[in-house]
Amino acid sequence: MLNNVQTFGIDSDKYAKFRPKYPKDFYDFLLQHVPTKDKMWDCACGNGQVAIDMVDHFNQIYATDINRNQLDNAFKHPKINYSLQKAEKTDFPNHFFDLICVAQALHWFDMEAFFNETDRVLKKGGILAVFAYGFFHTNSETDNLLEKNLYLKIKDYWSDRNQLVINKFAGISFPFNEIKSPLFEINLAWNLSDMISYIKTWSAVKLYNSQNKVKLEHQLYQALKNDWKGTIQVKMDFFSFVRKK
Repeated sequence: MLNNVQTFGIDSDKYAKFRPKYPKDFYDFLLQHVPTKDKMWDCACGNGQVAIDMVDHFNQIYATDINRNQLDNAFKHPKINYSLQKAEKTDFPNHFFDLICVAQALHWFDMEAFFNETDRVLKKGGILAVFAYGFFHTNSETDNLLEKNLYLKIKDYWSDRNQLVINKFAGISFPFNEIKSPLFEINLAWNLSDMISYIKTWSAVKLYNSQNKVKLEHQLYQALKNDWKGTIQVKMDFFSFVRKK
């Protein structure tokens, strides 16, 4: 039976097209704290979204993932070196990276093993940045329709690991020295098609569709088509943990 992790190999090309970009002002904040900008690791890179956003700031970027389909559909650039590797055990040399980024992925890791690996490959004075976003919000009427026609239907199809993101990694003991992060937001302007394309990348939606032999996105479109007119403003909660070794 299909599980949440396996869904990332389905329609992998859609991630690069329909997942939201991370806030530029967060990147600007992060880069202020990176002492040298030689090598960066985009860990569990998926489609390479962070790698491509950072490519102008580093001499070389290494991007890893355990899903071959994601890597095959990742953004290509001569500075980005993609490889199929687990986050918890890599072939990188000791004290190799100036910055390690983990975007929307930490909840899938063996965290103790990953933090040990981070300690091994991160330079002294280097930065570890873990960041993610939660559910999106529109307006009260549309949010109520989303709750009824989407969130309630898929709530039992999320992995227990997703709860860590929903709780904004509360209780996770991060290594190294904390750098206080300001609050950032992801603000988007979506039409209904944009929203439907995005939720189709969710593991819980893919799992719901597989187990119930339906297309939840089609049902959601019908439920919202009279309410979601044109382009509306969408906000996503964004949270980050930045640490200096």
